[in-house]
Amino acid sequence: MKKLTTLLVLIVVTSGFCQPPNLDLNQFPLSTYLEAENNFPGGKILNSDYYTVSDDLGLLSFIRKDSDIADIDIVARYVYYKKDSLILELINEWDVANHNKKINNKKDLEFRKNMLSFYLRGEKAMIASMGEGTVEGNIPLEINDSTAYYKSTVWNLENTLVKLSITMSNNYNKQTEEFPIHKFVVSMRATNITDRPTYKTKQLIKRDRKEIPNIEHPIVSGKDPIYMGCEKSVDKGVCLRNSVRKRILKELEVENVVIENATLKVGFRVEIDGSITPFERDIKSNNKQLQTIALQTIIGLPKMIPAYSNKMDQNVTAGNIFYLVIKDGKIANLE
Repeated sequence: MKKLTTLLVLIVVTSGFCQPPNLDLNQFPLSTYLEAENNFPGGKILNSDYYTVSDDLGLLSFIRKDSDIADIDIVARYVYYKKDSLILELINEWDVANHNKKINNKKDLEFRKNMLSFYLRGEKAMIASMGEGTVEGNIPLEINDSTAYYKSTVWNLENTLVKLSITMSNNYNKQTEEFPIHKFVVSMRATNITDRPTYKTKQLIKRDRKEIPNIEHPIVSGKDPIYMGCEKSVDKGVCLRNSVRKRILKELEVENVVIENATLKVGFRVEIDGSITPFERDIKSNNKQLQTIALQTIIGLPKMIPAYSNKMDQNVTAGNIFYLVIKDGKIANLE
């Protein structure tokens, strides 16, 4: 299992799990890979907009929580033959576009340098293990917040084609459909599978990108999400917080729970589509019944009109953290 985990993480052939010429994706069955994926925080990606170039091929994708680059987790993609589950390609992506729900993914210089540093560490380790590969492109000597570049290295091993690549660009032009890219990929394609169809295309998967309505056609609202019934309020944020406080107190009445005095910390995020994600670690109270009912209430909140950013000209996520104070059975901190 240690060998498999090393293969999965793909930092990659540096831990000595096998000699590079013997690297074989199918030394483990697909089922073993999938079982190992359950050991990583994250999980299977459902409703993916990626698909394979052939009906003979299947695709499974997983997110693995990763702390090597801030705000980017690994997305692992398995391309396999449906007939017998032999793995044709394993792709690991660190790609901003996989996580940020927007199309203008510009990044600051610190982020770009951190991502490049991570790439260079991986490149150095892979060269040390597999030798010099075939290089395309280059990395400029000086990197600023607008430098665009691409570099890839390919190693053609006995059983596997290994490719490492980085693509960086901060260019954004909506009219020409040029968007920022910050992407680091390590892929491994099996070359020792016989009696199977061959695919001339370099990319075995494609993307049918779905339109993101609240980004490409945003609801022009305000800096705060709008709770149902708060549309005409002068301060939408105050109305939202007070409405949630009242809703929690109402749920206590429905559950026939009497609380005379307690303090509750409330936390949740309104996503760009208006759905609600509770901050479970931030929903805390000195009264456990109140804490439990509050979490249930936040989970059941109705969709809201999402916050809007004038600067970005799109809807954005917005976090809310505030308190509910109950004294003598009533809300004591309405704003």
